[in-house]
Amino acid sequence: MLSEGFLRRLDALRLTLRAPAQGGAGGLRRSKALGTSVEFSDFREYAPGDDPRRLDWNAYARFDRLFLKLFMEEQETQVNILLDASTSMAERGKWEMAQGLAQLFGYLALRGGDRVTLYALGGDGRYTPSLSGRADYMRAVRFLEDIRPAGELRLCRDVQRLPVKAGRGITLLITDLMSPDGHEKALQSLQYRKQEVTLLHVLSPWEMEPELEGMVRLIDSETGENRELLISGDLMKAYHAALEGLLKGAETFCHDREMGYIRLLSDMDIEVEALRALSRVGIVG
Repeated sequence: MLSEGFLRRLDALRLTLRAPAQGGAGGLRRSKALGTSVEFSDFREYAPGDDPRRLDWNAYARFDRLFLKLFMEEQETQVNILLDASTSMAERGKWEMAQGLAQLFGYLALRGGDRVTLYALGGDGRYTPSLSGRADYMRAVRFLEDIRPAGELRLCRDVQRLPVKAGRGITLLITDLMSPDGHEKALQSLQYRKQEVTLLHVLSPWEMEPELEGMVRLIDSETGENRELLISGDLMKAYHAALEGLLKGAETFCHDREMGYIRLLSDMDIEVEALRALSRVGIVG
C-alpha cells in the first residue's frame, strides 16, 4: 500500500484527460461541451472525501442530511485500470510495480471525483464494481492486495471481452506485453470504445539485460513449455534485437494512434522515479 506521506503529495496532482469529459454529473472535470458558465445542475449525497466547500447548508437545515451541489460544467470521467495478472507478472517485482501504479491512478481518480473500475486480466478475470469517492480507495487497495498473478493471458482476446462501455473515458493498461496474441487488437478495441488509452509497459531489469551463460533450460512460466539453449554472443544479439523490436513496435503503434506509451522498470521507486516518468509524459500533472 502507498504510504500516507506519498498520498498527501498526490493531493496536489491529478490524472489528465486530453479530450473534454463526457461522463455523468458529479466529477471535478470541466466539460467543454456544456459551456463555460458554472450552472447549477443537481444534488447528490455527501460521501467521505468529498470537497466540503460544495456542501449545501440550506439543504442540511431542511433535511438534516449533507448534500453536495453539482454544476453542469463539472463532469466525472470513467477511469478503467486494467492489470495483467498472469504468471509472468509475478516475476522480479513486476506485480508490485503494477499494484503501486494501480493504487496511484485509483487514488488520483477517486480523489478527483471520477469513477474507477479495476480489472484483473488473466486468472479468473475479476473486476470491481464502479468505485467513486475517496472513501472507496481502500476498496481498490483490498481488491489489488487479494490478487495473486496466475495463469496465461491472451491480451487481445481478454481485453476484447471486457465489459468496458463505449463512451469517453480513460483506460490504463498495465502489462509486460508477454502475450502470445500480441497487443495491437487489444488497444484498438479500447480506442474503438472511445477510450483515451495509455499503455504502461512494465519490464524487469533482468528482462532488459538477462544474466545467462552456458547451457540453460528456459521454462515459460505460463505454459510450462521449456527449451534448452546454449547461450552465445549471437543468441544474445538476437534476443536484444527481438526485445528492441517489441519495445519500438509498441511505442510506435501507440504514438501513431495518439495513445500514451510509458515504459517502466520494476525496480523503480514508484514514489520518485515512476512518478517523475508519469509526470514527464503528462498523464499526471
